[in-house]
This record gives sequence, C-alpha cells and structure tokens, in this order.
Amino acid sequence: MKIEKILKEITYISKNIQNDKEIVGVSSNSKEIKKDFIFVAIKGFEFDGHNYIENALENGASTIVYTKEDIKVEDGINYIKVEDARLALAEISNFLSDFPSKSFRMIGVTGTNGKTTTANIIYFLLNELGYSCANIGTDGAFFNGKTLPTEHTTPEITDINYILSEAKKENIKNVVMETSSHGLCLKRNYGIDYEYGVFTNLSPEHMDYHKTMDNYFMAKMILLNHAKKQVVNLDDDYGKKAKEIFKDALTISINEDSNYKAENIKRIDLGLEFFVNGVKFNLKRFGMYDIYNSLCAIAIANDLGFELEEISKALEGFKGVKSRFEFIENNRGINIVVDFAHTPKAFENIYKDLPKDKKIYSVYGITGDRTYDIRKAVGKISAKYNIFSVITTDDPKFDTFENISSNIREGVEENKGEYVLIKDRKEAIKYAISHAKEGDFVLMLGKGEEKFIKLIGNNKTYYSEKETIREVLEEL
Repeated sequence: MKIEKILKEITYISKNIQNDKEIVGVSSNSKEIKKDFIFVAIKGFEFDGHNYIENALENGASTIVYTKEDIKVEDGINYIKVEDARLALAEISNFLSDFPSKSFRMIGVTGTNGKTTTANIIYFLLNELGYSCANIGTDGAFFNGKTLPTEHTTPEITDINYILSEAKKENIKNVVMETSSHGLCLKRNYGIDYEYGVFTNLSPEHMDYHKTMDNYFMAKMILLNHAKKQVVNLDDDYGKKAKEIFKDALTISINEDSNYKAENIKRIDLGLEFFVNGVKFNLKRFGMYDIYNSLCAIAIANDLGFELEEISKALEGFKGVKSRFEFIENNRGINIVVDFAHTPKAFENIYKDLPKDKKIYSVYGITGDRTYDIRKAVGKISAKYNIFSVITTDDPKFDTFENISSNIREGVEENKGEYVLIKDRKEAIKYAISHAKEGDFVLMLGKGEEKFIKLIGNNKTYYSEKETIREVLEEL
C-alpha cells in the first residue's frame, strides 16, 4: 500500500515524502522493523522511540512517524510528523490490516480484579455453547487449540490486529479480550468497537500512573464508552457509578438488586452452588469472588439468547484458570495454592474465604512500581486475617527488596501480625512449605503464570513459580 493512501486515513501535522515504496507493515519496536515498514517513534515511560530511528532505518524502514522537532532527516526516507504517535500507530495498523476487529463480536473485560478469570469463563462458555470464541489476555491468546504469546494484559494494537487476523483465518466469530487501564489510555484498543464492555470492580492500583481513583475509573470507562452494551457489578461502588453513566447496562450482584443476582449461595466441598433468577448453578471454584466473574459471563451468554438452564449446564464443565487459586498437587497433605493476586483487594478476596481453623502461610512481595500505600495495605490485610506473611521478592524493578519489604512489614506490624522476611523467593517458598502442617494452606501470590522476575529495572530473569515449587517439594 502506498504511503499517500495511508496518509488519507491518519491524523498528521506535516509530511516529507521522498519515496513511493509499497508499505508492508508498521511497528513501534525497531527490532520488529523489516524492509519497507513504517516505524512509529513513541516517547514512552522508559524508552524514547526517537532514539531508535537509526536502528529502524538499518532494519529497512522506509517511513518514519515522529513527534519531536529535531530529528535527523535521511535522503530517500518518508517523514510524517504527528501530534499523537500512539494514535498514529493504531490508525496505520488498523488500516493496513483492514480493520480485522470488524469481523468479530468483540467483548472487552476491564476492572482491577477478575479480568482474566471473567474473560476465561466467557471464552469457555461461548465455545461450549457453540459460539466459536478466541481469548486475548494476560496469559496469551487462545483459539481453536492454538496459543499465541502476549507481552501485556492488553497487547499493542499491532499485535492485537495480528492475532485477530489469525483468528479470522480460523473462522472464529467472537473474541473476548482483557482490557487494562494502561492499554486503554495508551490506545492499544483504539479503533475497536465492542459489542460488550464488562466492568468487574475497582480498587486502588496503578496510582503511580493514574494519580487518583477518579482518573483510574475514567480510564476504565473508555472501554464502556466504546461498547454497544455494558455489564457492571452493582456490589462495587464504582460499578454503581458506571451504572449511573450507562443507564441501560446489564447488572450483576450478590447483595444488590440486579438483572443477574446470585442467591442462596452454598459452599459444597471446594465448589459453590447458587441460583440466578431461579436457575441453579454449580461452580467448581473456591472463592466467592468467582461468582461475580461467572455472573458477568452468564449475563452475556443470556443476552446473546442462551437460556439460563443451558448456560448452567455448560458452566459445570469450567475447571478454572491457571494460577487463579490453582491447587498444586503434593504428598505432604497441605494445600499449596498459586494465585496471580497482586492488589490489596485481591489478597482480601482470597483470605476471607479460607477456613479459619487452619494455619495460613502467604508468600508474597509487591512490585517496585506500586505505591507505599498499596505495600502497607497488603501487610495490614494479611495480618487482619491472621495470615503468616512470608515477605519476599516480587519484581523490585527500580526499587529494592529492603525498601519494599519494610513498607509491607509496617502494615503487618500495625495489625500485630506474624511475619518473616526472606529475600530469595525460592527460600521463602521452602520456608512456608516446610513449616506447614497437614491441612494448612500455603499461598504463593503475585507471580502466577509469569515466566520472569524483574530484579533490576525492567530486565527479565527467567523464573517460574510452579517450577520453583516443584523443585522445593523434591528437595524437601
């Protein structure tokens, strides 16, 4: 496609056209640039794409999209100046890939907690009910037995368009996608029109980026604003605010009156039984918060025309999501659980459902980019529920374990909780497992399915929580 044709579709300030080559792709990552690609130089939080223009040219870029005033101009290269590089990236990618999202019923899921599980239940239910569905999120992209890796909860728009194009080849008709607040603000979803926008809940997170809860809430509302229909949780204060904005939203709840209210809830072994509008549901999940996740999926499936009875039958086959309160088999008679929980609310959601007559060990840290308040809060909440905190390393990035653990310890001590500080994560896991007695719970929180740990800056060192647990169990 010629550059002049692309320019008709995007917003730009000025142009300097020095070649008429056929454009074959676009990226904001200079390493991904190939011959006759457009390179979009984005000034990010840590890296400035303008510093990588030369690399992009070496790799074959024929067009540079930029925002700075003082870039070096090479002969034979097209230069397009724009005001918003992220917008330009999305506009170009969508146009070059022929707007693949328009071929699907798009379902977006946003909120602080529950995005991954909610998206996975929707994905499972629709496939089980005969509606072919793909799933894009934290743990990768899945469709028709295929898995494609993803860098972020919400991938870059270029990656989303690639995944959607691949799903289109497989005749997939529905796509459910986790949509983070960062992804929404950074226009990774720009140009995608959603059939449904799901809002699970909101609690403090990413305050280093959003600064205020109102900003954080409005970032989440970008999804709902771009959806034809909304699903909101009325038991959440911000869910109530969302309902005030979107008067016709479908509503879910356990406590408030709503379109889809879970009633007569019973715990049966490690599962849950509840009724929605008179129809019984059985869920093979442990936490009460999973009822909320299920209700979002039930609301969408029912709105699509499926009867609650057939939805109930389909949901019985859902076995859960990797690293979302996932039990790890062992021969020590203890309950070893891996969960991706990394916010105070997520910690509390897990703790409050655990048996009160068992000793609970929780192995966790908080990442270096979380605020002091969040660090202290997880410590306070752990002590509040009589959890023995094994405070360890979790992506210190540009901070230190000593500083982070001191903040967490403050919260634990304020509520007079028990704790130990063990910097090495494997040694922390070994401590918790070796001290737990039969029937006790050992929770590994924060890392989940991630295959890395960021010990210095954003440099990734290979790490697998489950592999480490297996190693510990063998050593013990």
